[in-house]
Amino acid sequence: MTPTRRSVLRSLAASAAALTLGRLTPALAANASAPARWRAGQTLDVTFTVATQAGGRVKRPYVAVYIEDAQGAAVRTLTVWVQQTRRNPRWLAELRRWTRLNAGLVDTVSSATRNPGTYAVAWDGKNDQGALVAQGAYYVIVETAREHGPYSLVREKLTVGSSPFTRSLGTNNDIEGVSVRFGAA
Repeated sequence: MTPTRRSVLRSLAASAAALTLGRLTPALAANASAPARWRAGQTLDVTFTVATQAGGRVKRPYVAVYIEDAQGAAVRTLTVWVQQTRRNPRWLAELRRWTRLNAGLVDTVSSATRNPGTYAVAWDGKNDQGALVAQGAYYVIVETAREHGPYSLVREKLTVGSSPFTRSLGTNNDIEGVSVRFGAA
């Protein structure tokens, strides 16, 4: 049977509809599966204690507190403490993980070293470029090094969503404790 003009037009219309739907469906699926953005007004507060019982010939520690994504890529540096008057690349490099990922940021994010004690920093959900990140899994890292002391690293994964939480992350050598609180600022 020879195709009629009407059957050819129906076939063309069905093909066009299939192509259009095929192009829209991935876009719709991508939008539907896109992770929710960090809500403005929420913060992740990181409180950490650097060895209060350090003795001997130790100097004030270099400290880096930063955030990585689930794949281990740098997202945001919250603070870096290095000696301001005379940067010593040898000891800055002892912040091994941070230096490998972020060495180019040292002039823009560093501040003076501090004495042992308890300190707090906050993450507003923005990356180093100032854009809000998606909710999801992130690593919180507190890394310390001393010229005549130990290297310490606390790196723990947590999931940031819409629900507030408080969590203790642990200790390591010079880091006597790290805790986080997520919620409204």
